[in-house]
Amino acid sequence: MKKTLASLSPTLDGAYELYGITKMLDIDFESFEHNGQSYPLDYATFENEYEDNPDESFRTKSFKHFSEALKKYQHTTAATYNMKVQQEKIEADLRGYDSVIDYLLQDQEVTRDMFDRQIDVIMSDLAPIMQKYAKLLKRVHGLDVMKFEDLKVSIDPEFEPEISIEDSKRYIYGALNVLGKDYLNMVETAYEDRWIDFAQNKGKETGAYCASPYASHSYVFISWTGKMTETFVLAHELGHAGHFTLAQHQQNYLESEASMYFVEAPSTMNEMLMANYLFEHSDDPKFKRWVIGSIVSRTYYHNMVTHLLEAAYQREVYNKVDAGESLTAPQLNEIMRDVYSQFFGDSVKLTEGAELTWMRQPHYYMGLYSYTYSAGLTIGTVMSQRIQNEGQIAVEQWLDTLRAGGSKSPADLASIAGIDITTDQPLRATIQYIGKLVNELEQLTDEIEATDQ
Repeated sequence: MKKTLASLSPTLDGAYELYGITKMLDIDFESFEHNGQSYPLDYATFENEYEDNPDESFRTKSFKHFSEALKKYQHTTAATYNMKVQQEKIEADLRGYDSVIDYLLQDQEVTRDMFDRQIDVIMSDLAPIMQKYAKLLKRVHGLDVMKFEDLKVSIDPEFEPEISIEDSKRYIYGALNVLGKDYLNMVETAYEDRWIDFAQNKGKETGAYCASPYASHSYVFISWTGKMTETFVLAHELGHAGHFTLAQHQQNYLESEASMYFVEAPSTMNEMLMANYLFEHSDDPKFKRWVIGSIVSRTYYHNMVTHLLEAAYQREVYNKVDAGESLTAPQLNEIMRDVYSQFFGDSVKLTEGAELTWMRQPHYYMGLYSYTYSAGLTIGTVMSQRIQNEGQIAVEQWLDTLRAGGSKSPADLASIAGIDITTDQPLRATIQYIGKLVNELEQLTDEIEATDQ
């Protein structure tokens, strides 16, 4: 049976390839007009430039046109996705697993309790904190209604530092210097030897990505926009590069790649180091607010809200698949909308189009990937605080963890770093830290508004 499944492997990637073709080549995004000017629209421009535009009317208009384009392909994309999850169900049954989720978690060396806890605790405990953050955005921007498409707007759009690729080196080197000379040399080489592709090109995947073939250096792909927030993105991808470099130097090919559960920990930990560095090197209240706002709106919102809600959505999808259901676009839309509604309550209006966000992520074709961002950031948050408080001892433990690659389970890797992820303590500590950041953000906003009056 295993031999048969292995022989079918070239065809098992068909759904992912079809999704990519539909997303990047077939969907026709028409330009839209705003204040008499025409604006081009595609995935990259919407997600990198329009989604956080400070003009509420512009955000609403771009989201509407973006969603209308997606909607035309919802049935094709749903059929493609259903093909993928039904294939996973067949594999799970053939291999003797009770559920698709149990089957997919096996490769990650993660228990069902760890998976469910990550989703359930965040849905219950982080939700009120992010609802408070949404209400702060609504207040600051004077919005009558806080809508779904307003969630990505900056706390202070007028204070959005810009940075060149050359100038980014100072911040990247400064933040990651704490990890030691060898690690910093790797980062410097990534710049100097052009491991990093900064250009914005048509057809280039949205977001950022790090590819690390064994016995070679990493390749980082990022569409550089010139915004200071790109330093967080680049630090994140270099976290992957550093992890793979250290692991491949110590482990053989089969044990060089860590479990999917752990793989986002080194990248998100670097984001936290960047935040700490920026915060410590400025006394400007507006800059400090920008740093905290970036951590909350980008690092934590992206990893522990956007991707975690995707995971909650996935869990519902697989429950239906296990029950023998075949999924359609209306069903997927309903699941997505219900998850958002449960998390945000009445603090955010779910505009038409919010339910289509399941169409935007390739992660659904990579098994249970989405929840691992929050799992990795949980480890990264606790580890960055250990490094900040304990210094070199914590750094050495972290580097040992990275060198271990995939030779140990996620729980054992975290244990090397002094973190026990078999309990809910690291996750609850991380959520408590996010709550502290939102409170600081609110306090700084009050102080700045009082000074400006």
